[in-house]
Amino acid sequence: MDFMLILYPRLKNGNVLWSCDNCDNTAGVSYSNTHAVALICSCDDKVHPQCNNDWYYKGLYWARIPKEKRDKHGFV
Repeated sequence: MDFMLILYPRLKNGNVLWSCDNCDNTAGVSYSNTHAVALICSCDDKVHPQCNNDWYYKGLYWARIPKEKRDKHGFV
């Protein structure tokens, strides 16, 4: 399975520094569990980067964990 995932740097305050892959917009995202974020940008009202959106919403996040381990640890 081939897919791309963009990991953003973490700022000193703990936020992730997101940047749009379509324009120069940036934002500090306060979510501590990931460096992979996708936000709707005002440049075109679409999610950027799309690959990170796919990571979460097309099941790629779960595809990286074998089914047996998901079952064992209670992830459905």
